[in-house]
Amino acid sequence: MSKRYNDGISSKMIAGIIVIAIVVIVVGVVSYNYYRESMKTTTAPITNSSLQPQTITVVMYSGGGANFLNKTVIPMFEKEYPNIKVNLVTYPYSQYFSAVSTAFQAGSNQYDIVLYTHGTAYQFWPYLIPLNNSGINQSDILQGAEADGGIYYNKTSNQYEIVGELFGSSFYIFAYNTKLFNNTLLQQEFYNEYHFSLDPWTWNNWTQVIDADQFFVSHNITKYGFLIADSASDKDIDYSFPAVYYWFYEHNETVNGGTSAGIPGWGIYFYGFMNSNSKYPQIALNTSVGIEALETYKELISYEPNPLQLPITYDNLPDILGENVSPGAFMWNSQINAVPSNISKYIAFAPLPGGYAEPGPTFLGISKYSTHVKAAELFLQFLTSPQVQVLSSVPVSKQAFNMLISNKSLPLLVRERYNATLIASQKAYAGVGTGVPSQIPTLSTYLDNGIFSYITNQSNNAQEIMNSVVQKWIDALNAYLS
Repeated sequence: MSKRYNDGISSKMIAGIIVIAIVVIVVGVVSYNYYRESMKTTTAPITNSSLQPQTITVVMYSGGGANFLNKTVIPMFEKEYPNIKVNLVTYPYSQYFSAVSTAFQAGSNQYDIVLYTHGTAYQFWPYLIPLNNSGINQSDILQGAEADGGIYYNKTSNQYEIVGELFGSSFYIFAYNTKLFNNTLLQQEFYNEYHFSLDPWTWNNWTQVIDADQFFVSHNITKYGFLIADSASDKDIDYSFPAVYYWFYEHNETVNGGTSAGIPGWGIYFYGFMNSNSKYPQIALNTSVGIEALETYKELISYEPNPLQLPITYDNLPDILGENVSPGAFMWNSQINAVPSNISKYIAFAPLPGGYAEPGPTFLGISKYSTHVKAAELFLQFLTSPQVQVLSSVPVSKQAFNMLISNKSLPLLVRERYNATLIASQKAYAGVGTGVPSQIPTLSTYLDNGIFSYITNQSNNAQEIMNSVVQKWIDALNAYLS
């Protein structure tokens, strides 16, 4: 699976849908609980006998998801529903979003089902139909990830609509080496020194992670502490920093306004409420939330290689972890497949400290120009069913997870990883906004550069850095929304 925000932006679509900014802004006055209630609505599943013979076309970029559909899902579906054929069209990632954009702008019905990502959700939403009444069992879908791009606020109906069905999701969680953490001598030594358990499942905050970093490094048990991505040039800060930031956001109701993850569409870098006369929510990065998160992030990075000499990236983290120089890492659960087997066989998962995760989802939606809507809905019903999801490397069904967890033919550690991922996914709200913020690439650039200057000691005043970032964000947002 690609990195969290390696999404690609189709500039052709932006001008045509800028009016949607107004729609997203209205979300601020609607509670998150209202959205959760709206997700429960379904209708009876569509039956095969009610549909005429037809062909539906699914389009996505090439890769693991397309392979799963082509080799597993489509043959099963066509055997189950012989009067419906599925045509899978793929493009290279670099060409995909432009191709779908062109089709949407032309009002073409050539694609029935389209794939999109968190970062392109804002561009796709206006072209997708609601799936609330599609017959899909929404209560079985991982809702934290589903909320991070699958939900659109319809101003006309004053309701949240499910317009994208979760297709797959990695989760940014905690990976740790059980050879170290299950060592009773180390457990006792750590407890005697720090007076809390070495078990990551019991850690409630990032200070405890830093204490564990200090323990492993100062006792010469490992060369580094827990690895966390810190590269600005590779955009890895885009997903590693919010994972830390979310803890402080969640624990500050003055900023989050009592929401789980801010205003849908705006995310955790903004206040969880909005004044009626504002164009956008107040930016939260230069509050105590952002300052404490930045200071904590820097301290975590102080226990790994100097970012100016060896930045930790999505690509090199598995190999560095495989060198046995660290007790663990903060990483996407799907990255376990890239960790060398000499270490991966000992790696267990846990939620991030405090019991949460960051989602990295992809979605499938039905084009509003489709002439095969019922058949497309039937395909999505089939795809998201536990019986199919249990075959996926990134299942989106809770029942599928439980089937894997209880499958005694799988190694115990693998089943424990599935269990940890499922638990962490229930609170996967560390998202940074699928609406207007995702349409202004300079926002992340300003933030990444500010953070990198701080963690590399080019600037040592966290408040000044965040004040500067926020002012640049204000200027960019005002220009975009004017």
